[in-house]
Amino acid sequence: GNQPLTIAVATDQSYYESGSTITGRVYLSVKDPKGIDAKSLNLLIEGEERTKIHRTSGTGENRRNHYHRSNCAILKLDTPLANFGNGYIKPGQYEFPFISTLPSNIPPTMRENDFESHCEVRYSIGAHLVQPGGAGGLFSSITKSWLRASPKELNIIGKPQPAGVIAGGIKLPPETESINYCCCFNRGTMTLESELERAILSPGDAANVFLRCRNDSTTPAFGVQAHLRETITWRADGHQETKSRLIGQQFLSADSCPELSPLMRLPQKYFGDASYNPLDDALNRSQRRNLSFFVSRDARDTHQGSLITIDHVLTVTIKTKCCMTNPESSIQVSIQRPPSLTDSAATTAATVEAPVFPSAPPFQSEETNDIPMAEATVLPPDWSALTADLVTIPMAEPTWGATAPPPGAVGSSPYNGATAPLPSLAQPIATKVPY
Repeated sequence: GNQPLTIAVATDQSYYESGSTITGRVYLSVKDPKGIDAKSLNLLIEGEERTKIHRTSGTGENRRNHYHRSNCAILKLDTPLANFGNGYIKPGQYEFPFISTLPSNIPPTMRENDFESHCEVRYSIGAHLVQPGGAGGLFSSITKSWLRASPKELNIIGKPQPAGVIAGGIKLPPETESINYCCCFNRGTMTLESELERAILSPGDAANVFLRCRNDSTTPAFGVQAHLRETITWRADGHQETKSRLIGQQFLSADSCPELSPLMRLPQKYFGDASYNPLDDALNRSQRRNLSFFVSRDARDTHQGSLITIDHVLTVTIKTKCCMTNPESSIQVSIQRPPSLTDSAATTAATVEAPVFPSAPPFQSEETNDIPMAEATVLPPDWSALTADLVTIPMAEPTWGATAPPPGAVGSSPYNGATAPLPSLAQPIATKVPY
């Protein structure tokens, strides 16, 4: 078009693991024969949690919609790829290669919708020119949309489990629960002991649940059910939204568990004698059963963020008839990607199966109507650029997860420290380009 310059950013892969290396290039074409005034060309990498919750008030003609929004920075890196010592760029075509390492503990890209409410973790990479002047500091004069490239979405997948490390299991001790009809009439007890083979599961994994059970009641049991539930909770402006789904389940019929057969009647000594316990060694004599199911391939990584929480809970339940107690035990588990097929972080994403990314469209900025220039996606046939030296960009480690504040906490973020330091503009970073 008639714009005096074009800026575009390209990366070597379509998605990256947390902790892996990003390599790419910024392309700059200065078309104005007079050149462009600029202090530096900066690379911008950003990540954030964004939430929106829809509420209504009133009825009929008085019905009103209310939208509550919040966002929390995960990381932000705004650093020069090139400094222009004379504050000027000559007309021409330029390429600025860069390399940077992502923090190892950032959450993966995700998005969830619930009607008009939604939440997402998103990342982007872009570039912009910083022009000289302006009373507010280095970035105060970035006002013209043609001075920056359209942000390119970065798809991040979670850091995989370490290769060769097998997570231990979780065992819940036997629990004996009274079986009541309509909450009041006791029919005896049932005992359930469960164990999850591995505390960390992966999408597509086979989950093995081992259990032993005993029916010392007059109530028949239909069987034992295990289900894994994923719950996403997001917060915005003091409001909260929750959405959950099953990502794995299995049922074992009582026909395969004779130990679930009911008693014809309760033992006479059972009534009125609290010391009587027929289960002292009964459970030890019960056969150990196995329930196996597959975790859904689109299961999300477990995440404890400032605005978004993703929990996974495995529940094992002895199913009885209507109006009767259903004994159950619950185990909180973690979902994490399986170990990489290679030890090289730079090539991992090219060797593993592509992950499932959110299909919903990304958020559009609700803070400005300024539309960035269109990004060039194909280099022109006459492209013959001067190439700068490769710039290695440091990336600060964000802190999140263990330091996450409780819901509703103000002034604290689990991602504190995620902003990388700005290199000195006094140093010539790109030395091959004649500015």
